[in-house]
Amino acid sequence: MKLLALCNDRLALPALSQLLQAGVLAGVGMSSRESETHGVVKMLCANHQVPVRYFRKEGFATELEAWVRETSPEAVLVKTFPWKIPAEVLDIPRHGFVNFHYAPLPQYRGSNPLFWMMKDGVKETGVTVHRMTAEYDDGPVLFRSSVPIYPQVTFGMLCTQLGFSGVELTGKLLEALRTGDLLGSNQDVALAGWYNRPKPHELWIDWNRMDAEAIRRLANACNPWNKGAPTRLNGWTMGISYATPLGILPNATVPGTILALDERQGLHVACAGNTVLRADVLYTEEGFIPGFALAGFGMKPGMLFKSIT
Repeated sequence: MKLLALCNDRLALPALSQLLQAGVLAGVGMSSRESETHGVVKMLCANHQVPVRYFRKEGFATELEAWVRETSPEAVLVKTFPWKIPAEVLDIPRHGFVNFHYAPLPQYRGSNPLFWMMKDGVKETGVTVHRMTAEYDDGPVLFRSSVPIYPQVTFGMLCTQLGFSGVELTGKLLEALRTGDLLGSNQDVALAGWYNRPKPHELWIDWNRMDAEAIRRLANACNPWNKGAPTRLNGWTMGISYATPLGILPNATVPGTILALDERQGLHVACAGNTVLRADVLYTEEGFIPGFALAGFGMKPGMLFKSIT
């Protein structure tokens, strides 16, 4: 069996390592934009004498077609690649292009559904393996997995879980490729939803409208890639990276008000719905700090976090 792989994100690394160890990869393609993932992929491929090809967006269609034709793979596995695959290339391999989408399809199509799933409190995600068509995130579904989203999990932690879930599905796909059993089920377009990357204003904490649990979900969804959910206190911008809801206040309090700030209790903040949040970890220009450390910067109970930008 001879396969190619396109990847660009650490989500793909566990399965990529699996494919390299299986000896089925004739090449790995990545965008030319440098990242930490590039270094890891380059090292893994060098260890297995597998060439890496870097693509630029300009001329991508022509270069990709040439690569696929000269390599003649049975299939191309796509794992977190940033650009759309040209329609004229999709049917060149015998089994086409097979995409690993790290969210359920068709409900969560798009470039970053995972952020929105976490922010909205969805309880379960997973990996969807599907045969690619000319439309984004469309095509027959070959395999699925299910991964729970626990309240304490961060975006980074969930990505790691999804990456290893992709390993299991990669094993199933390899077996199906060997046997030729690649029958899939069509996606129900009526269920399709689309989720783009969040815009900057969609990341900010809205103390007036978000209760403690909603703020915890937003902070988790922003950790680590945005260093937390941004907010402002006394003119100082910071991000809440990890937080814990504590319950209900006995008396109505203005959302955003600091209720407690010391090493024993931590940083307690009033939220919408008369709920209380303990901000466990914050990101500032000075680094990641525990919530209670704000006292060392002159912050004190009674001060008010700004609701939005």
